[in-house]
Amino acid sequence: MFAALEGFEEFDGIELFQKLPIFRDLNHGETLRLAAICRSEKRPAGDVVVPENALGEALYVIRSGRVSADKGEGASRVHLGEMTAGDLFGEMTLVDDVLTQATVTALEDVELLVLPRGDLDALLATDPMLALKVFRSFCRSLSSKIRELQKTLAPEQGFRIERA
Repeated sequence: MFAALEGFEEFDGIELFQKLPIFRDLNHGETLRLAAICRSEKRPAGDVVVPENALGEALYVIRSGRVSADKGEGASRVHLGEMTAGDLFGEMTLVDDVLTQATVTALEDVELLVLPRGDLDALLATDPMLALKVFRSFCRSLSSKIRELQKTLAPEQGFRIERA
């Protein structure tokens, strides 16, 4: 990892945001505003980044390393998948107030960009257009994850809606 150049510290992490499909509709100024509220976090292999059934606190973007998402414990544990550099998780907790749905664990040392929920809420409250772009992006990301999860859980059945 390269050290930030003196005078350019505020740009650390921006290049990753600009590459993420979830933030592709943001202009440079909006990306700078998001990056300004981010913090960098390093977690060792084996560390639980997000426990299942906890209050979600942030959106996480993986800068380096690999994490695993799993639901349940013991014999009922279901492996939902792995994520690597450029992937993100935690966006569901930014949309609603439901407890986290899976445990995310570092499979190797990881470096994360963390967008804290409170800071993001405060920023979006001041800029309705930015809020629209960000939440539209969250919807796209969640929709994609639902489709992938459906393929994993029932690949032969396709998507089915249960009726009452």
